[in-house]
Amino acid sequence: MEDNDFQQQELFETEKYISDLVDEKTKKKSSTLNIIFLSSFLTSTIVLSFLFFFGVFEEEEIILPDPVTITETIKEKELVMPRVDSTEVVSIAEIATKTIVQLQVGERNQEDEFISIGGGSGVVIDQKGLIITNHHVIENATDVRVIFEDGRMYEASIVGSDKLTDIGVVRIENDNLSPINFGNSEGVFVGDLAVAIGHPLTLGAAPTVTTGVISALDRRLDVGSEAMNNAVTLFGLIQTDAPITRGSSGGALLNSSGELIGITTAIATADVGAEGLGFAVPINLALGIVEDILDDGKVFHAFLGILGAQYFEVADDGARIFSGVLIEELYGPANDIYAIGKAGALPGDVIKKINDTKIATLDQLITILRNKRAGDAITVEILRDENTITLDFTLDLRPSDV
Repeated sequence: MEDNDFQQQELFETEKYISDLVDEKTKKKSSTLNIIFLSSFLTSTIVLSFLFFFGVFEEEEIILPDPVTITETIKEKELVMPRVDSTEVVSIAEIATKTIVQLQVGERNQEDEFISIGGGSGVVIDQKGLIITNHHVIENATDVRVIFEDGRMYEASIVGSDKLTDIGVVRIENDNLSPINFGNSEGVFVGDLAVAIGHPLTLGAAPTVTTGVISALDRRLDVGSEAMNNAVTLFGLIQTDAPITRGSSGGALLNSSGELIGITTAIATADVGAEGLGFAVPINLALGIVEDILDDGKVFHAFLGILGAQYFEVADDGARIFSGVLIEELYGPANDIYAIGKAGALPGDVIKKINDTKIATLDQLITILRNKRAGDAITVEILRDENTITLDFTLDLRPSDV
C-alpha cells in the first residue's frame, strides 16, 4: 500500500516536474527572443544612424532642364515652274532641225580633195535648195559643203553675201526640201521664248538645240577685225541668252511657234571668255537682203549723207532725254553733198522723225536706214532753231568706201 502510494506520488511529482520544465523553457525562449529583438533593434538603430550621418538618406536634388519650346514651321510648298516648257521645245526641235544645216567651208588641193578651213550653220528657206547663212561664214570661200541632220551631204554654190548686215546665201541642187517657217521679227518682245539651233564646234551632223529668252532688242555690235579688213558694226540685232557659240553662226533663232525670227551671227565676249549673250540678225532685215542678192547679186544700201551725234533734251527735273540725231556735218566722199544735204538740211539741224517714226537715238536711225535701199523716197522732219522743217527726198547709194 505504501509502495503504491509512493509510485503514484512519484508519478504525480514527475508529471509536475515536466510541466515546470516546459514552462521554464517557454519563459527562457521568450526571454531569448526579447534579447534578440532588442539586439536587432539596437543594431539597426546604430546602422541607420551611421548611414544617416554619412548622408546616405539625403534626398538627391533633381535639376530639371529649362523648358524647351519646339515650334514646327510649316511652309506652303513653293511650286517652281521651269522657265521653258520642254515639251514645247521638243515639238519645235523635231520640225526645225530638219531645216538647219551644217556648212563646211574649204578649198581644193592639187589632188582635187576638199580641205576644210572653217564652217558654220545655215537655214533652208525655200524648197529649191536656197540656204541662208552669215557673210563671215562664206567670206572668201571657194568650196562649200552642206550637211543635213540625217547625214546627207551636198556641194553648194555661193549665191552672194552682204558684209554690212552679215547675211550670205548659198544654194544646193535639190528641189524637194522642206523650208523653215518664217516669223515676224517686228513682233518680238523682250522675255519671249527663244530657241537657237545650229552646229556649234562642228560636233556632228545633228544640230544642237539651246533655249533662253529674248533679252534685248535693237542692239549694236562691233564684229570682225580692222587688221583683217573685215571690221563692221551691226545694228538692230536681237539679243538672246540662249547659248550660241562658234559654229552656230548662220543658224536659226526661233520663237515659241518654231518660226524663224533671226539668223544667229555673233556672241559677246570679254577678256574672261563668252558672256552668255548671243545676237541674231532680225529675219525681216535678212530676207530683204536675200531678195536683193537674188535680184541684183548685191545690196544697194541707202545713204543719208551725214556725220551724226546723239542729241539730248533736258527735262524740267534736269534729266537728259534721248530725243534725236544732231547733224554735225554733211558728209560724203570728196566732200560731196548727198541725199539729206541736197534736200536742204544744214549742220546743226536735229533729225526728229523719219516717215512718221520718232527718232530718239543714232542707233535707231542707222537701223532704219539698214532696211532702206538707194532710191527709196522718205520724209524727214528736222528741228532748226526751234522751228520744225519737213524734207522730202530720195536716199542715195552708200559709197563703197564708207
